[in-house]
Amino acid sequence: MLTLDIFVVLYQRKPEDSETLTTLSRIDFLSLGFDVECHIWDNAASVSAPPEQGFLPFKWRYISSRDNEPLSKVYNALISDTIGSLIIIFDQDSLVDESFFRSLAKSTLSICADVFVPVIKHDGYVISPGRLRWIKGAPLHHLSLNTMLPRHFTAMMSGLCIERSFLLRLGSKPFDERLRFYGVDTRFCRDLAINGGRAYVHDAVLGHDSALRSVTDSRAALDRQIWLWQSWLRVFDRNAAEVIAIRCYVLWKVWCTSWRQRMAVRFRELVVEVFR
Repeated sequence: MLTLDIFVVLYQRKPEDSETLTTLSRIDFLSLGFDVECHIWDNAASVSAPPEQGFLPFKWRYISSRDNEPLSKVYNALISDTIGSLIIIFDQDSLVDESFFRSLAKSTLSICADVFVPVIKHDGYVISPGRLRWIKGAPLHHLSLNTMLPRHFTAMMSGLCIERSFLLRLGSKPFDERLRFYGVDTRFCRDLAINGGRAYVHDAVLGHDSALRSVTDSRAALDRQIWLWQSWLRVFDRNAAEVIAIRCYVLWKVWCTSWRQRMAVRFRELVVEVFR
C-alpha cells in the first residue's frame, strides 16, 4: 500500500466548489493501492469552512488562513505535518480521475525516480513538462511518455508527485519562501537538477486553465506579469553572472511593456514596482 499525502490550496472557494476536491471525492483510492490523506489549506478565508460531513470519503485535514499566504510557505508548512512516502500537489481546479492515479501507482512501483510528472495541456497544447532554456520554458519536442525527463526540465506544480525522501534531502524548507505564487515550480525543478534528482513523466494527462494566458483585464494581466518578473529575480540567482543577466532581461521586458502600452504605464513606475 502506497501512502500518499495530497495538498490542495483553496482561494476564495469552498471545498465543495473545488473541481479538484470534487473529482478526488469520486475515486476509490484503496482499490488503486493508495492510503490517502488530503491536506486542504484555505487561503485568505474570512470564515473557516471545512468540507461538509461525508463529502470526502478519505482522511483529510483542513487549515484556514485569513492571509493570502505564499504557496511556497503553505507547501513547507504542510510537509511538516505529513508522514506519507509520496506527496502530490494539485491546484484547486484540476480535473482528476482514476486513470491518473492508476498511472501514478504503476510508475511509482516500478520506476526509481524522485518526482513523477504528468502531462498538462491548455487548449489542446502541451504546456508541461518542458525544457528550461535559461529562463524560458520551451516545449519538449517529440515528448516521450513513461520515460525519464532531461536534467534541465521545467514542469507546472499541479499534479507533481514527489518522494518524501527527496524533500527531506532538500532540508526543512524545500520550497523557496521568497517566492509567492509564480516561480515556485521552476525553482523546485532547478533545485531538483542541482541535487541530482530524477524526474519521470508518466502517461497521465491534466487539463489546466492558465491565468497568464486567459486573463482579459489589462490591469490584472499587468499585475500578473509583474509578479512573474519578480519571481524571475529569485529563481535565477545561482551566481553573479546569472543575477546580472536576469536583471538586464527584466529591464528589457519592462521597457517593451511600457512601450506597447504607449506610456499608459510609465517605465520608471514599472521598474520601481518590479524591483521594490
